[in-house]
Amino acid sequence: MAKDMGEFLENWIDKVEKGMKLSAEDKAKITGAGAEAFSKVLHDHTPRSNEIYRRGRSAGHANAKHRNSHRKTKHLQDTITYKAGYTADKTHTGDTDVGFEGKYYDFLAKIVNNGQHHMTSKRYKNMHFLDKAQQEAKKPVAQAELKAYKEVMNHDSSK
Repeated sequence: MAKDMGEFLENWIDKVEKGMKLSAEDKAKITGAGAEAFSKVLHDHTPRSNEIYRRGRSAGHANAKHRNSHRKTKHLQDTITYKAGYTADKTHTGDTDVGFEGKYYDFLAKIVNNGQHHMTSKRYKNMHFLDKAQQEAKKPVAQAELKAYKEVMNHDSSK
């Protein structure tokens, strides 16, 4: 029995060491799976207006008179983005950040999430959508990352 236990512990230590030495590509597979799961939950929690954006509409502080005015051409829900293995500053570390396309949509998401002065009841209801999405996504993200981790580890052990 001592031999079996010793063999078990050696195998277990080998697996732990492999898990600690994941390459950026393997880590990207795992965090990318989690990002995909989170982006789906975030999409469902992100408020959507009834507005139809054909040619773009001035939104927020943007004004058509300004040369560099911002035109809202998409719903916030449709701007959720991530790239597996890349952070928000486009660094390939294996970590995956989920966010909104560009600084303008990040700014709009912040306003909707945090609220503003003189809000309607609809806007109050939409407040903290990001926080709610993060809470609801914990389990789906963990499950997706665990599944991807097992796939990465099984693929490595077959080499």
